[in-house]
Amino acid sequence: MGLTDLSSALWISLIAVILVFAGILMLWAIMELLVRLTTSKSKHSKVTEDAAPRDDSDMKQKAAAAAVVTALYLQNATMHTPSTTRHKMLTPWQSMHRNFDYQPQSRRKK
Repeated sequence: MGLTDLSSALWISLIAVILVFAGILMLWAIMELLVRLTTSKSKHSKVTEDAAPRDDSDMKQKAAAAAVVTALYLQNATMHTPSTTRHKMLTPWQSMHRNFDYQPQSRRKK
């Protein structure tokens, strides 16, 4: 009697796992289909070599300016330290559990 209950429970679990994975795969297929149907296909997706080459000096100047601004900000930034210590910020629940961990095993109530 116990073996039939166990085997039917295992079969039910196996069927449930198969159904879950089938549902996941079905959702994945639906999402793929929606993405393919809703994305617009651009005719100019490839970069042509006829376009004029960009002048990278302007981009390099902007990158250097951004690096200088970031360095100045980081140099002048001060670290904010809270005025209270960590022990003052503990809730009563946290401090009770912290004290419980420090007690020896023999002193704990059972």
